[in-house]
Amino acid sequence: MIVDPAILSVTFPTQERLHYWAKDSMFKHPMAAKFLDNCGVVPVDRKTKNNALLYAATYKVMRLGESIAVFPEGTSHTLPRLGTFKDGASFAALEYAKLLDEDPRPNADGSKPRRAAILPVGIVYPEKSKYRSVAIVKYGKPIHVDSYMETYLQDPKKAAKQLTADLTSATEALTVNAPDWESRDAAEMARWLLFPGEDGSMRDYISVTQGLINGINDLSQDDQEIATLKQSLRSYKLELDALKLRDVHIAKYNEKEITAASTTIELLRRTLASLVDLPLFLPGLIGHLPLYVAGYYAGKFEIYEEVRAQNKIMLSLVMVPFIYIMAFIWGWLTLFGGTFFGFFVALATLGVFVWYHVTSIDERYESFKDLIGRWRLFDAVVLGRGMWRRKERILQLKKLRDVNVAGVQRMIRKYKSKSDDVHTVWLAVRTRGKQFGDPAKLHGRKKKLAKQYEWSFEG
Repeated sequence: MIVDPAILSVTFPTQERLHYWAKDSMFKHPMAAKFLDNCGVVPVDRKTKNNALLYAATYKVMRLGESIAVFPEGTSHTLPRLGTFKDGASFAALEYAKLLDEDPRPNADGSKPRRAAILPVGIVYPEKSKYRSVAIVKYGKPIHVDSYMETYLQDPKKAAKQLTADLTSATEALTVNAPDWESRDAAEMARWLLFPGEDGSMRDYISVTQGLINGINDLSQDDQEIATLKQSLRSYKLELDALKLRDVHIAKYNEKEITAASTTIELLRRTLASLVDLPLFLPGLIGHLPLYVAGYYAGKFEIYEEVRAQNKIMLSLVMVPFIYIMAFIWGWLTLFGGTFFGFFVALATLGVFVWYHVTSIDERYESFKDLIGRWRLFDAVVLGRGMWRRKERILQLKKLRDVNVAGVQRMIRKYKSKSDDVHTVWLAVRTRGKQFGDPAKLHGRKKKLAKQYEWSFEG
């Protein structure tokens, strides 16, 4: 997957160039070898059992004082937790330290060589294959190999396993991990209910989500009410997915039931807001429409989430230059007559056009998704169309949401002083509430948002 290397390369703390491993067979063709070498890719001879030969090219890079990014799982995946870490990074770091002890000569630039440290990093994608979704990157503390060397000299495999285990623990602390999809789905849904409208943009996304996973999973072992809540949360998520709705579509209805009147009013309000905004956004939408259509179909027919994201990115890299060049040529010739002065005006216009679209797309895209959800509700509740009694399912979904909100709040009140994980979530909720101050002094939307967190100050 090309996304992970790209993210590491632009977020690495020292901003230095990163190198990446690739099997040496990819370097057989001279042109490929030159390209990969220019990209900083390091060949690894996986056929040999000799660590010094296996990582020979790696050690040349490390002798230069440069860094190598390694993906210890060995593959991209969509799992509820980290995969099993392989020992390659551990063996490379330990064997390099051993070689330095045996051959401590200065580096080519005259500097003194240093033992390598392993810097854990976690990359979390709240919605991996979704358009313009968030990536959360967290770097941990470096793991130095000195304390493993005595064991390595006596039993290399044992030392590498110990280092890999410590690296796994450090990386788990930087990511979100669940024992199964049921626990992950329940925690994700609980987070949506507790922090409506927030997701990947949450500054405490990892700690809150992990706290909910641990809390719900652990407490459900002994508390039947929590076990029932866990199943109910997952049922709510699966039903939302089946109806192609989001929690925000159900949450906006404060009535006991979703009615035809409330559904129509919400739809009209959202539609009018979109129509007012449309003239400003339409030119950018038309210009980028081929890209969005191609991206949609690039992901539609791929079952693996990692590959869907990768396909969309690769397609964008190919199409964006073509679209912008064509837009520039059209603007220059059609709007500015192909004149010398018009060339520069068209270039500046294109820059403004791209800037405006990029800065406004996120808000407009969220509004568009919300509008689609409103139409689906209207179609089911007012028009009564669709199979499988969609109206009844949506009305039941509203009731299920209310039950889940009450259940999650009850769990946090009950266990906030007994469970560290639940306490973490409770503090996050209270922090949101304190940011608004006294709800009695607030008005409009801010007052509505503040009231969502009032319960955390009770009891």
